[in-house]
Amino acid sequence: MNPRRACREAALQVLYQCDVLADFSSERTSFISEHFNTQTDLEDDERPVAGESYSTALIQGVIDHIDFLDNIIGLASTNWSVCRMACIDRNILRIATYEIHFSEDVPPKVSLNEAIEIAKKFSADDSPKFINGVLDKIFSLKNKREASDKSPSRS
Repeated sequence: MNPRRACREAALQVLYQCDVLADFSSERTSFISEHFNTQTDLEDDERPVAGESYSTALIQGVIDHIDFLDNIIGLASTNWSVCRMACIDRNILRIATYEIHFSEDVPPKVSLNEAIEIAKKFSADDSPKFINGVLDKIFSLKNKREASDKSPSRS
């Protein structure tokens, strides 16, 4: 398994647990992260290292920007509020949206494809299509906003 995917999956598991418990505190995320990093079925060379991995950066990034991420996801999802989404889908979307908006070293298409693959593994059969549609719109909205920011303003 790709080490970055392993980190995304570990981040998803932590964020899912925190979301279910409605507790995104650093104590909760640290406790859950340590549990998943030691209890995972990954090989030793694939296991994210607590506190030193991409999963930690994803977890903290999502938590730090959760209101922004949920707002963007809500704008991009037609007829779905974020709170009505399946918890696993909501957190897959949060991770990918975080990468699209804040991770300069991850191309948005990679974030989108990784989210779809993770949804195939962890979520319902129709979730990959839903996640693809929402993330495609998020990516399009970001591109439109960046294009309008670059265009010269008319006086």
